[in-house]
Amino acid sequence: MPSPTPARLLSRRFLPYFFTQALGAFNDNAFRFSVMFLITYELSDAANGEVDVLMNLAAGLFILPGLIFSPMAGHWTDRLDQARLARVLKWTELSLMLVAAAAFWWQSITLLMALVFLMGTQSAWFGPLKYAIVPRHLPAGMLMRANGWVTASTFAAILLGTLTGGLLAATGERATLLASALVIGVAVAGVLASRLIPTAPPPGRLPDHAGPLKSWVTTWQLLQRQRSSLRQSMWLISWFWFVGAGYLTQFPRFAEDVLNLPADGATGLLALFAVSIAAGGLAVGYLGGRRPPRALAPFMALGVALVAIDWHAVASGVAPTLWRVGLDVALTGMLAGGLVVPLYSHLQRAARPSQRARLIAALNVQNALAMVVSSVLGILLFAVFAIDLPTFFLLFGGSGLLVAAAVWWRWGGLHPNGRARR
Repeated sequence: MPSPTPARLLSRRFLPYFFTQALGAFNDNAFRFSVMFLITYELSDAANGEVDVLMNLAAGLFILPGLIFSPMAGHWTDRLDQARLARVLKWTELSLMLVAAAAFWWQSITLLMALVFLMGTQSAWFGPLKYAIVPRHLPAGMLMRANGWVTASTFAAILLGTLTGGLLAATGERATLLASALVIGVAVAGVLASRLIPTAPPPGRLPDHAGPLKSWVTTWQLLQRQRSSLRQSMWLISWFWFVGAGYLTQFPRFAEDVLNLPADGATGLLALFAVSIAAGGLAVGYLGGRRPPRALAPFMALGVALVAIDWHAVASGVAPTLWRVGLDVALTGMLAGGLVVPLYSHLQRAARPSQRARLIAALNVQNALAMVVSSVLGILLFAVFAIDLPTFFLLFGGSGLLVAAAVWWRWGGLHPNGRARR
């Protein structure tokens, strides 16, 4: 008899991979935010008054490799033993963090910026593997729970990495030493965890060799040959990142300007949102059954929109009720987590094993573009249309109405035979 689900999740088939990806996600965020906070508070003299430029540059340098290298990373992830690739990438991370320790010691902002780009590159290569390897070691009926845990760890890593950067910056002269010790220690733990991941040789026919340009072309062609339901699931995941990026970007201003909260109040909102996404993902993973309940997607998107309407009504009042705002933030996070976990699980099940990593790589490019569009749109809404913050959340969250309507139409809600269209 197959072992029960809890035993499988605690076995070598999942646990080493889980810690490998969770430690990597934490280190990505801890290093990036440590650099950004240290430039602001400890290395401002070396920055020659260009702190704002460097902060935005660091954010852009980390995202850029995902746009450039993800297709090639997906291509090679389908070609190679994925467990061996994970170990190579973790050793690469450790090497970069050793160089980062020297950069912190020398207070070399140029080298730190280069390392942010290289860590973004390492993350871009790990991205397709992160979800492609899970179905190689777990049966289809366990993907929902496994993805719930992966989603929870991802947002916990974002939160803890952000908090860690701020806490390290607050330690003064010891900040660079502590940052170096932390990122190296976490990278070592990731290397050790990756050594326990079971082998995962490439299934089926291997894709041809491909460089950066050819991998873009072949990935695009592969995406066009997929069922429409799979492509629609990918676009829904990108909508999740579009809205999430917009919300996370504006939380600090919202906490200060609308709620009149101190700096730790903004951190509290970020924490509540991240924890709620994790809780929503875990909940749907355990309650959703063995098959991904993809039909939940329009209801989750509609829920995000309805909460955004209440959020706007409360935040636009003379004295916004803090507990109501907190409730809206928590509900939004839980609905978003409940949206994305079934969609990732459906993608893993619907994609052919020999093509799975390339499709996830294409999704990662979409997600990165969605976050860029989110940022640009936010700039336009504030700079050109001069909207207020409650209206921003209403517009971004309210887009769920359009998404829900489109999904219902495409998946059969308005189709005569009541079945989802292929």
